[in-house]
Amino acid sequence: MFTKETIEAFGRMNTPFYFYDLDLLRKTLAKAISLADSYGFHLHYALKANSNPEILRIISASGYGADCVSGNEVLRAIETGFQPDQVVFSGVGKTDLEISQSIQSEILCFNCESLQELEIIDSIARGSGRKARITLRINPNVPAYTHKYITTGLEENKFGINPWEFDVVLEKLSVLPNLEVIGLHFHIGSQITDLDAYKNLCIRVNEINQWFQHQHLFPKILNLGEALESITSNLILQRFLILNPISPSSMNSWKWNPVRNSISNPEGHLLHNAEA
Repeated sequence: MFTKETIEAFGRMNTPFYFYDLDLLRKTLAKAISLADSYGFHLHYALKANSNPEILRIISASGYGADCVSGNEVLRAIETGFQPDQVVFSGVGKTDLEISQSIQSEILCFNCESLQELEIIDSIARGSGRKARITLRINPNVPAYTHKYITTGLEENKFGINPWEFDVVLEKLSVLPNLEVIGLHFHIGSQITDLDAYKNLCIRVNEINQWFQHQHLFPKILNLGEALESITSNLILQRFLILNPISPSSMNSWKWNPVRNSISNPEGHLLHNAEA
């Protein structure tokens, strides 16, 4: 990554500046997507990690989808080559304008956080004469074994739909004709280093997915959007894809029928080793 010549060049540059080893980045992207493809995952890059247009063009050209948490990120993703039907709009606080623009852009889906958000997106979609694809963000009450301020999947956290709300949500969805539910979304935290967190999450996803199927809602997408810890994430991603309960060695315990399974936030490991 660093040579005598590059280090000497750094000394002649004004600071701050950002340096990226694009060859290493491309190799990392290819390795990660190869591992993911071999287990039926589709990787989505979270733009919040780095929204540099040149970096995003390289990532989109490598076959990744985009995970966005603002309307401007959705626009930036599409401008830099991500296909709209590979763009997911996550996060709380989506504005009416951002929702409307994303519907017009025909993105893959919105990750919906609450009953109120379902109603708002349906209303905006109805006003535009379109249907909006959504996934339901579920709070699975699974610990991430990380810092309490970046844990997002426990009952005391403010994110997602809780299991005791499922019946009400299904009842509400029956009268929201401009929504198409295509999957379930889970996010339990960031900077995760303990693989037991993933194992426990996948077990819980199994249970929740089966519950929805028994209610005649069949998710096509199961979106596990956890953020790996940056320093060791190259190793962790490989171990996760090989050892997690979705791997062939334990596929019998993973009862699902989605078109795609996406890890939304592998941003740390993708860029960490290629930037300085």
